[in-house]
Amino acid sequence: MRKVCKTGVALALMVAPVVLKAQQNKPVKSITVQGKVEFTDPKAEKQMVWLSKDNFKGKPVVVDSAIVGKDNTFAFKIKQDHQGVYIINAMNWDRATFWSDADVKVEMRGYDTARYKVKIPHYNYVDGSYDNNFINLSVLNNELSYRRLIDEYNMEYYAKKATDTTWYGYMKNTKRYNPMREDGKQREEVLIRAYNDRPVMVYALRGMASTENTAQYEKAMKMLETLIARYPWLTEAQQLKQTILTNRAQAMKLKTGEPMPAVKYPSAQGSLEGLEKYKGKYLLVDFWASWCGPCRQAIPKVKELYTAYKDKGFEVVSISIDTDKNAWKKAMADEKMPWEQLLSDNKDKTMEQFQFSGIPTMYLVDREGKIVERFTGYTEEAEAKVKAAISQGTKAASVKSTTSVPMTGF
Repeated sequence: MRKVCKTGVALALMVAPVVLKAQQNKPVKSITVQGKVEFTDPKAEKQMVWLSKDNFKGKPVVVDSAIVGKDNTFAFKIKQDHQGVYIINAMNWDRATFWSDADVKVEMRGYDTARYKVKIPHYNYVDGSYDNNFINLSVLNNELSYRRLIDEYNMEYYAKKATDTTWYGYMKNTKRYNPMREDGKQREEVLIRAYNDRPVMVYALRGMASTENTAQYEKAMKMLETLIARYPWLTEAQQLKQTILTNRAQAMKLKTGEPMPAVKYPSAQGSLEGLEKYKGKYLLVDFWASWCGPCRQAIPKVKELYTAYKDKGFEVVSISIDTDKNAWKKAMADEKMPWEQLLSDNKDKTMEQFQFSGIPTMYLVDREGKIVERFTGYTEEAEAKVKAAISQGTKAASVKSTTSVPMTGF
């Protein structure tokens, strides 16, 4: 889904040694940001742009704001102890991320003028330093992987609905040259090899430090230690190390065989409800949101599962991370889910406690209230595992026998 011109990459690598000599290996104290938006929000009194800095604790901090001028431009002057990762939020409609070791320029879409508006930023290239291009390429890789995910999901959905089964049969039985996840991973690895000793690598290590894969976790931590030693001023690397250690400790509590955390959230009726009442049954805990397309597309499939297995001791609880209560209520009315609906009263805390950065994320819990497995997205494989567990009366494996824990994101 993300296509990088081979010629361009080769050229970039050829000139890298020369460019790197010009790069700052010492703290950069000040830069300017010049930006322009193509479209403004016709309903807004002021066209606001916010500048945030990533503190590597999981939630960027707003450090400045500006009003878009009549010529649709905005500017920031950043004074800092050293370079880091910054995010531009244009009118809550569009975003751009950059590395602050040199002046940057960016042209953004801004307001979404499409008939059906979606607050998912499209790709914005930020004109800046050589190190900044690592973020440009990483963001593009992630953006295109996400689009490919949606495209493949939709193709499969409509192929199944078609009266002619040829299309779906081809998709189901044809081995793909580069499966989606492998495709994105290959490009990510090439980027990391090209920039492995640069301070901007902290941007990638947030995602590399997966607690699901011990080898990957150890590799990320080793790279972090290298950055800390080479760039003592890079406090983000030190903070990221602490964040990873904290999240890993939390993830250990979510391993297969561990009890599902005892939590309580407000129900649609306003009462606080927990999960302990479902002991004695299999429980699928679904973290979702009204604005999440894959979450909404998964609901009909979960309904089929619920209908087929509810008489066999299977229950579902949906926990929304919506921050707009009215949007949550409307989605519930639209989807008519026949199981309990809860709303997280603190999205960030919930995502940290259950160690997820993408939705839908689902936990299958056994009759004893212990975690059987976690699923990122509702796939045919996930559905098969849920059905098998219920049909076979599977219990969560012993904690000692498990070798992996959930993947965490920052």
